[in-house]
Amino acid sequence: MARPRSFDEQTVLDAAMRQFRLTGYAGTTLDDLSAATGLGRGSLYASFSGKHPLFLRTLATYAEQGLPALERSLAGPDESAVERLHAFLVGSAHSVLDDAERKGCMAGQFAHEVAARDTEAAPVIRDTLRGQQRLVAACAEAAQRSGDLDPSADPMTIGGLVISLTRGFDIMAKAGIDRDTLDAAARQAFTGLPLTPRYRERHPS
Repeated sequence: MARPRSFDEQTVLDAAMRQFRLTGYAGTTLDDLSAATGLGRGSLYASFSGKHPLFLRTLATYAEQGLPALERSLAGPDESAVERLHAFLVGSAHSVLDDAERKGCMAGQFAHEVAARDTEAAPVIRDTLRGQQRLVAACAEAAQRSGDLDPSADPMTIGGLVISLTRGFDIMAKAGIDRDTLDAAARQAFTGLPLTPRYRERHPS
């Protein structure tokens, strides 16, 4: 009979996720993961089959936690959808700066480091970013219904634009770009959305 696990799997995955995000995939060793999770190397292998399978689990966990959180932040009445898009853009410019560890989006981080050569991680990263795009697109559709975004614009294109910008904010913030610069970029990005004359009349710049 197999021995029962004596640890909480989600706690271990969260600790491993933080370690990968802090030191990157290549920079994270099994000893690092052992120290972060409190599990010995043998236990890590027995439970997760090694570093790479554990990394894939943390990517999946990130999506499972992050996409519902993003959905909640973008959900609400159509009438305030454009304000939620604005808050998401500006908030993304701030989030890395406000995080002492400056981690940013895990999918964006590892898209740069591993996606081009890791055929197992790449689809997880791509699906996570696509999921983010779809959630922003749903918010854009709500703003179109309320009359604040041009109804002829493609919501998925808006979603792709916004996610591309916010992942770029992650990179700039990690590089030490100051808050005022990112704020100005976020505001300019928002005004570049296909806002309707109705919205612009009610919110003169």
